[in-house]
Formats: sequence, structure tokens, C-alpha cells
Amino acid sequence: MSPFNYAKVSSESSHEDSLEQQQTHPEPGRLAGWYKAIEKFQFLRWPVTFFLLSVILFCELSILHKQPTSLQLGDEINHIVPKFSMERKIFHADDSYASDHKTMASINATKQRWKDLMPRGGGFLDVPDYASHTLPPPMHFPEAPGKEVFTIAVFHELHCLMHMSAFIDKLVMKIRNKDLTLDEGALGHNDHCFNYLRNALLCCGDTTLEGQAQTPELKDIAGTDGTGAVHVCRNYEEIAAWAEKKRFTDSKGN
Repeated sequence: MSPFNYAKVSSESSHEDSLEQQQTHPEPGRLAGWYKAIEKFQFLRWPVTFFLLSVILFCELSILHKQPTSLQLGDEINHIVPKFSMERKIFHADDSYASDHKTMASINATKQRWKDLMPRGGGFLDVPDYASHTLPPPMHFPEAPGKEVFTIAVFHELHCLMHMSAFIDKLVMKIRNKDLTLDEGALGHNDHCFNYLRNALLCCGDTTLEGQAQTPELKDIAGTDGTGAVHVCRNYEEIAAWAEKKRFTDSKGN
């Protein structure tokens, strides 16, 4: 026999249970009334669902619209300048951008190589509606009346390197000729360029890993000259072509 027994329920307790069930369940007439009310408004189910989903979608799009657009390193934040393609580039040693520091022929040829890197217009462009963007005050040149002038940073950076190269050449030639006079204006410009290029380098923060120097005269000496590593770069030719298209002058600058 099973050790578990079912106790017999008396007729009195059964009667009480049936009374409780009658008291807790709604009357059939009232229940039917609720069903009729639900059926009356059932046709609104899908329109209400569609409305609520539309409200949720609108809220999500509003949140996304308020979020800042993702920017790549070195992007122009106002989207006046377009995005350019990226490329992998290996740095190689190139002595053509340094003169022999002895002859004017070599110095002038070197300066021309630097100038050839600059697009026509020197990277300067007119932004008539500059006040509607997040921009510093524009430049105003007498030779370009009415123009709200801005420049693309990479061309300013190249200009500074070109100036520093020319400044060193001029200084070395003076020393060779026993000329101890100093161009204070050029020295001040040089100081500006050092500070500007420092900011540019710290901003861009190139994290390419560089190894042993690849140039023959340095390959047996522990150290790097920056050659041989693959860098991720913007396509400079595309930037220069766009700058030329937007130029308002044909000058390449100094």
C-alpha cells in the first residue's frame, strides 16, 4: 500500500469551497460586457501599435542626429573639406629636399623641389559663409578683397618645413662667408615653425612602429632613421588636387 494517503474531504468543506468560487468569479453578464467593450475597440490595436512604433523610431533618430558625426584623425570638423582616401606608404631616404649647403645652385634647386610640393593657390581657399561654421577668424589679404581666406593645415606645415630648410641654408652660407649678421624676422618665423610643427606632430601622433635604419651608411649602427616602416597616410595628391580646384589665386606662396 502506498504510504501516501488522500484524506477524505467532508461534504461541508466542499460546500464552502463552492461558495468561495462563486464569490470570486465575476457574473457571466458582467464578463460578457467586458468582452463587448474590448471587441468594440479592437480595431484600434494596429493603428495604436503603428503609432507607438513610429514614436520610438522618431526618438531614436533624434538621438542619433544629436550625436556627433564620427571623425577620422586630421579631419576638418565642418565637412567643408571632403574625406580623402587612405594608403599605406613606406618612408624612404630622400636627399633631394636638402641642399649641399655650399652652392646657390643647389640651394635654389632644393627650394624649388619644396615649392613643387605645393598646389597652385598654396592651399588657400575662400569660405564666404565661415560664420555659420566652427572656424577661427578668416585672413584678409589686400590682393584678395572681399575674400574670407583660410588655409589647409598640411600646406602650412609644408611651408614651415620649406622655410626652415631655407633658413638653415642661408645661415650656413653666411657662416661660410664670415657674415655674422642675423635676420631677426626670419629667426622669429623659424621659432614659430618649430612650435607649429610640434603641435602638428603631437596632434597626429603617428603610432607606426619603426625599426633599424635601412639606408646603407646607417644599417650597421643600431638606430632608426624612419625608413622601411609602413605608415597609414592620406593620399596627398588627392588633397593637393582638391585644394587647386578650390583656389582663388594661382600663387604657390613663399
